[in-house]
Amino acid sequence: MNSKKRILGILLGVMVLAAGVWYWHGLGKVETDDAQVDGRIFMVSPRVAGYVVDVPVEDNQFVKEGEVLARMDPTEYEVAVAEARAQLAALQRGVPLELSQTVHRVTGAQAVEEATKRRAAQARDEEDVARYEMERLSTEQAQATLDRRRLEALVGQGAVSREAMDRARSADDAARARLDGSRAKLEAASKARAAAEAEMRRVRAEVDLAGTGQVVAEIRARQVEAQQAKVRQAELNLEWTTVRAPVDGYVTKKNVEPGRMVTRGQPIMAVVPMSPDHLWVTANFKETELTDVKPGQPCEIRIDTYPNLVLKGQVESIMAGTGAAFSLFPPQNASGNFVKVVQRIPVRLRLTDYDPAAMPPLRVGMSAVPVIFTNRGVSEVPQRAAGPDGATVRDAGQAGKPAVNGTAPAVSAPAPAATPSPAPAEPARKQ
Repeated sequence: MNSKKRILGILLGVMVLAAGVWYWHGLGKVETDDAQVDGRIFMVSPRVAGYVVDVPVEDNQFVKEGEVLARMDPTEYEVAVAEARAQLAALQRGVPLELSQTVHRVTGAQAVEEATKRRAAQARDEEDVARYEMERLSTEQAQATLDRRRLEALVGQGAVSREAMDRARSADDAARARLDGSRAKLEAASKARAAAEAEMRRVRAEVDLAGTGQVVAEIRARQVEAQQAKVRQAELNLEWTTVRAPVDGYVTKKNVEPGRMVTRGQPIMAVVPMSPDHLWVTANFKETELTDVKPGQPCEIRIDTYPNLVLKGQVESIMAGTGAAFSLFPPQNASGNFVKVVQRIPVRLRLTDYDPAAMPPLRVGMSAVPVIFTNRGVSEVPQRAAGPDGATVRDAGQAGKPAVNGTAPAVSAPAPAATPSPAPAEPARKQ
């Protein structure tokens, strides 16, 4: 009896110890199996419309960035380039010489205008001097005439001699002669001034005409620049008839074959990159489990496809709302009966040690089981590598640029999209 009690006590002790170990092991970490591998999917679309003549890739084929995915018939765009270049050559013919000659004419006309202005000013000055001189001589002549009349009256009375009266008459005649000469000079100066002003108006009209020619020449120069831009656009359109891969990755969802007409922006295939910069894990934790979860905390991730593979990771960000809040039809709890349901919040986990060259390939949509260690220190979350357009993408569901051939923005793809892969490397085993 005592032996049975002893064994029962030992079993109870072992159970209590096991429960304690299990409880202690569960402290400081949260785990969920509602997680999957996410990544950027680059939807490839042509930037120009055209007739597809070659598609040298197949589904699930690995391609390098810049590798040709499809070719369209370039004939139409080659003709457009030739036409734009011909129009440019026609506009450029004689434009530099015409502009130089116009500038020379404007400069010469402006110099003539300045000289004519100086001559007109000189003629006005000479006219003013002649007018002043005529006024002065007119005053002298009036005084001489007054003196002669006075002396003529005195001669009749015998008060003055005839010699004095003769001198007065001579002075009056001389003053009248000088006045007539001054009047002629004033008339000549006025005519010269009028001629100079007429010449100045004519020269100014020539300057305005030369300026108009310069404006026309500058407009033609701007037309040449605009045509150069059209040539560049035609060359780009010709270049875009070759559709190239935006990133290294696997071709999937190919829906184009030679002989089809495609439009600008029409998705023809997708490229899924396998780089860790374009892959992450989205884990949907219960809201009650995120009390101590913070960006920067370490985590371990197991992939269901590779049970012996344990990946290191880091909490990159926590979504700013629950999954239900961003669904197509969010729940409306304002009316009717309310049943409280624990919500799940997506947490984005960064893969810190994944090496696609040495580890099995990760496929977008694979199920994962992450464990976040909330009792460990928080480290700085590094920024992801810049996408093809140089933009750093941090938020789930956002992605890099359209490809060089005009792909649409990449999107997050939570749905499984497993595809056959090349011979995978041996799964890394946790030591």
